[in-house]
Amino acid sequence: MQVAGSTSAKAGNWLWAWANSIWPSEFITDAQSARSFGEKHGIGELTQDYVTDEDLNALGWELTSAAARICNACGAYRSPSDDGVGLYLILKNISWAS
Repeated sequence: MQVAGSTSAKAGNWLWAWANSIWPSEFITDAQSARSFGEKHGIGELTQDYVTDEDLNALGWELTSAAARICNACGAYRSPSDDGVGLYLILKNISWAS
């Protein structure tokens, strides 16, 4: 599992995991890959620390989906909202629990 980023209703934006100092480097490699892809192809939303939009939930899913596609992930997950904060994760491997 990797951290893509988070949304904040209070701040009114999306923050990429690579721009958030709380995440250890091993949890943000896919977000960093998305940033590199954005730099290579001139996609500002993938290279800006913060991205704003009126619909933060849609924005979070859009950017997480882009990162998941770039990194050939299996899927994505958004944690339940807590005080207006949404955490978006990239799923790298899915298997049945026993």
